[in-house]
Amino acid sequence: MPIAPDDLRRVTAEPLGRTRPVPGARLRLICFPHSGAAPAAPRWAQAVGPDIEVWHAVLPGRAGRAAEPFATRWEPLVTEFADAVQARVGGPYALFGQSLGAMVAFEVARELQRRGAPPVHLITAASAAPDDRLPVEVPADDQELIRTVERHYAGIPAAVRAEPDLLAHFLPPLRADLELAAAHRYAAGPPLGCPVTAFAGDRDRTVPAAALAGWHGHTAADCEIHRLDGGHFCLGDHEEQVLAVVRRRLGAAR
Repeated sequence: MPIAPDDLRRVTAEPLGRTRPVPGARLRLICFPHSGAAPAAPRWAQAVGPDIEVWHAVLPGRAGRAAEPFATRWEPLVTEFADAVQARVGGPYALFGQSLGAMVAFEVARELQRRGAPPVHLITAASAAPDDRLPVEVPADDQELIRTVERHYAGIPAAVRAEPDLLAHFLPPLRADLELAAAHRYAAGPPLGCPVTAFAGDRDRTVPAAALAGWHGHTAADCEIHRLDGGHFCLGDHEEQVLAVVRRRLGAAR
């Protein structure tokens, strides 16, 4: 169920918000969005199961956190989300992240594992393994930024590009997120103890096959790789396939 604008402002003043409250849930699924995206969980996440509660992450500068400056450093951002998970999310939890969100989810999972409160599963989409990512280009010129995003990600809707005011509102968070992605530096450490499931499109220029398979090296548990037909944002074109995999994988995460 979509969140009304007034409700979105009300529930997203914190780093984490509940998208779908489920009393007595056995598992919480926390979703981290891709670059430039509003705080929301993917549509398929609303149907993962009647006993799974869906949460969404809110980066600084969005929704109820609009007055905050955009994140520029990884350490405080990861600490903030890890603190929020421990303070607000009770019981077992899994993390999902798409593109930039996958890197945030991965680093938050590592931090929480260091604290002795690891997730039971990590799901990534449209992201190479953290130690095998292509460099992120962030041109200073807005028009060149738009061309770069279209070339690598095809991620700006035509309706947004056609409206100058809407595009002007969309570009600052997109630029901030891409700069944050460009600033990410992988530091070697122990693999995650939880299983990993990784999705990516077979025509995603940012995620070569070997870089997607590299997720195997970041878990001491099992890892499943799923290559979908499409580009960087193909996840929404395969909702039933993705949902079937996620249901199966999270069904085993107890």
